[in-house]
Amino acid sequence: MNTKALQRGFWLSFWSVVTIMTVRGAIIPARLRNLRITSLSGIGPVYATVSWGYSAGSRPVNVIFDLQFAGGATGSVTVDGEALEAEVPLIGTARAGEAYTITATLVYRQLGWTFIRQMQVSGQVG
Repeated sequence: MNTKALQRGFWLSFWSVVTIMTVRGAIIPARLRNLRITSLSGIGPVYATVSWGYSAGSRPVNVIFDLQFAGGATGSVTVDGEALEAEVPLIGTARAGEAYTITATLVYRQLGWTFIRQMQVSGQVG
């Protein structure tokens, strides 16, 4: 086999993979992963510390977290898409061991278009 043809095949494959990975990172939106409340702090007002991560892809511009506790406490915060942790001030009283629901609204802007994805997670404060 011709050495020039092997080199051409190698570089064609290499740049194809680089292009595909770049397009994937620019167009496919990152998903929210491991969303949870890690702790409660404060006496009045009470703050819930929320942490999360992202999958591969382009991160959202903003993320809005709405918290609802079984005991009636609620809270909301909007953070930048690069953040991985936030403190949410709560209205009402929340306790350790209490069930909660987090609704996350992710706002993406890609190729001049804005679109929204929403997810909901339930758990119990540890």
